[in-house]
Amino acid sequence: MRGSLSGLWTRPPIILAVVMICVLASFVLDWRQADANMASVARERGAALFRLVELARDWNARHGGVYVPVTEATPPNPYLEHPRRDLVTRDGIALTMINPAYMTRQIAEIAQQAAGIQLHITSLKPLRPANAPDAWEAEALRRFEVGLAEVIELVPGALPAHRYMAPLRVTEACLQCHQAQGYVLGQVRGGISVTMPAAELLQIRDAGRIRSAAVHLLMFGVAAALLQLLVARTRSHVLALENLAEEQEQVIVDRTQALSQANAALEHQLADRELAAAVFDNAAEAIVVTDEHGNFIEVNPAFSQMSGYAAAEVLGQPASLLRSGRHAAEFYAGMWQSICREGRWQGEVWNRRKNGEIFVVWLAISRVEHAGRPVRCVATLTDITRSKQLEEELRHRAYHDPLTDLPNRALFADRLRVALALGQRHGRGLALCFIDLDYFKAVNDRFGHSAGDDLLVETASRLRLCVRAADTVARLGGDEFAAILTEVGSKSEVEEIAARIVADLARPFELQAGTAHISCSIGIALFPEHGTDAESLQRNADAALYGVKDSTRNAFRICPDAMPGA
Repeated sequence: MRGSLSGLWTRPPIILAVVMICVLASFVLDWRQADANMASVARERGAALFRLVELARDWNARHGGVYVPVTEATPPNPYLEHPRRDLVTRDGIALTMINPAYMTRQIAEIAQQAAGIQLHITSLKPLRPANAPDAWEAEALRRFEVGLAEVIELVPGALPAHRYMAPLRVTEACLQCHQAQGYVLGQVRGGISVTMPAAELLQIRDAGRIRSAAVHLLMFGVAAALLQLLVARTRSHVLALENLAEEQEQVIVDRTQALSQANAALEHQLADRELAAAVFDNAAEAIVVTDEHGNFIEVNPAFSQMSGYAAAEVLGQPASLLRSGRHAAEFYAGMWQSICREGRWQGEVWNRRKNGEIFVVWLAISRVEHAGRPVRCVATLTDITRSKQLEEELRHRAYHDPLTDLPNRALFADRLRVALALGQRHGRGLALCFIDLDYFKAVNDRFGHSAGDDLLVETASRLRLCVRAADTVARLGGDEFAAILTEVGSKSEVEEIAARIVADLARPFELQAGTAHISCSIGIALFPEHGTDAESLQRNADAALYGVKDSTRNAFRICPDAMPGA
């Protein structure tokens, strides 16, 4: 019997060693899987970006190239040999053809500015020197020619990046340009390399490794504790069988066993708290904890980095310390009502950093209760300032003329609709003015399109000064402008503004290329005399404009009859 009992003492170390090996093997697999997952995500991102660019190029090639206005950002392509590379529209606007390669470079610039992603179209036989491959790209292109479908690689360094590349093959639409260069259908023409910042994926991978290490460490701790419990129980049985333990000794054994279990529970609690503290301190998002009165009692390093406040500067201070003044008191009242009623709230909030800078966060607040009584509020803050700025920039570009920054035709139509709705509701008059520049083509012919652009910018500036703050001035296209004069009291008020515009645009324009002289013709329709909807007002204003253009020019006319001074 002693032999069988002594054999039990050798088993726990063996079992512990087996558990340790299993946990270690699982941890190594997880460690490698984190790398595999990161590479898979990088490959999917690179492949998606490449496919989007490839589709854009194919669309361009199918249409034989597209034409855009010649600007500093889109000059003519010196490497494009095409009989119709450069055109001039009837109204004098210079256009140039954007071929697939040119479009790819434009997309690459946008991707670089928006997300730091570098796109490079390249070939072993480039026409454009800037398209020459680097060593990595050249090796990838040679591998594509022997059948490889794609290449993905993590490039370490101070700014680690994932590099992805896939081949560009000659399609039907591409043959019209590439056939002359000796390429055939399906042949590898070149490739597009995608260089993506890897810092974020590396952080995610490292965070996953940390979590995996913590989980496996916890697993090993649990196994060790269970084995410790097994040893304690084995010892108890051995002592009972060998010594026929007396009552007092049994009490001691029981107490020892209870203490061992309590110690194991305390170790688990300590490990959990350490893990929670590590997550709190290393979270990418800002995390704050407040008491039931909204005062800071704990913040993590990400909060200090986001707000500019050190932890010591905010602890004990009210959360209103971050308020920007952009929200009314009712906004915060509704927030706290939702927290009290539902236990949580989330939404966009404008805050102010320590240096006074305004920033936008996505705020998520949860209430923590103890014994049915709220004792803490935990909030996470995600900085979305850059996303809001990009959203606003895109909205502005969609509704404003890129040259003069005036409202474009779409925004003009919307504001005319709103002005008509307000006029009908409140019985207010308004005037619609169509403004056309006289002799603008002569300025373009004499000084060039750059000078014409400068004149249009100066015209927009003068028009803004001629109207009131509540009025709208828009550029409809070319040398065509329009103005909406709201809350018009009388025709004389409209005539005064129109006369001021005619006189101001007749003054010489001092341009870099020289002094230019133009005038303008204005056609005006009044609401409700000449129409109660946008279509009729625009039709009558247009008719009045052409009446001026066909007569004297350098004047204005109110539909239907010429008014004094017109």
